[in-house]
Amino acid sequence: MYRTALILALSLTPAWAEAPNLSASPTGGPGAASRLVLAQRAYLQAMTDGDTVLLLAAIRLARSVTPRAPTGWERTTSGEAPADQPQGRASAPDPGGQEAIAVAQGLAGEDPDLQDLVYELDAKLPHGRLETATVANVELGGGQTDSWRMPLFGEVPAEIGLIGDGDTPLGLRVTDEAGTVLCTASPGLDPALCRFTPARNGFFTVEVTNPGEVRNSYRVIGN
Repeated sequence: MYRTALILALSLTPAWAEAPNLSASPTGGPGAASRLVLAQRAYLQAMTDGDTVLLLAAIRLARSVTPRAPTGWERTTSGEAPADQPQGRASAPDPGGQEAIAVAQGLAGEDPDLQDLVYELDAKLPHGRLETATVANVELGGGQTDSWRMPLFGEVPAEIGLIGDGDTPLGLRVTDEAGTVLCTASPGLDPALCRFTPARNGFFTVEVTNPGEVRNSYRVIGN
């Protein structure tokens, strides 16, 4: 409801072009999108190191956030991907999924303490109200760029996360309604995160670039 009202208000408000749409006094700590990006980074490191405890921490973090479908986001794709381009993985690994639990069970081996931790985490139901994050799951061909146009509230901390499937590096760039660059992340395989606070209500553009030669299944995350 509130996001719909924001979109309507923005459609009736003249564009601001005087200054970058960034608050002079940003507030707020890491939110749900930061939590999901941190969970993904911890998951990848745990898989590299074979670290059961770190993997359990990643699972717990990921399961502390409820994903919801985006409302008011508009996606356009530019660039041409070859018709015979390799598909790559179907999706980025999900630290909150059952596959991560299965990996943790395997890493726990014959250690009864670790086995108990895995069992308790798998059986434990979340209590209280979980934080929510907006999550879109899409594919992007090599040589293409996705542009997401999304409304954000003024003086409300914003977070934009990007998690790729690891087949190709992905780049991230966020601009305001005047095209001023607010945040960039060079193409890479690691999850990326942009945190900023708009000065006023406005539409922002999130660009995701795939400079590789394989299709990438990625998640873009917002608060």
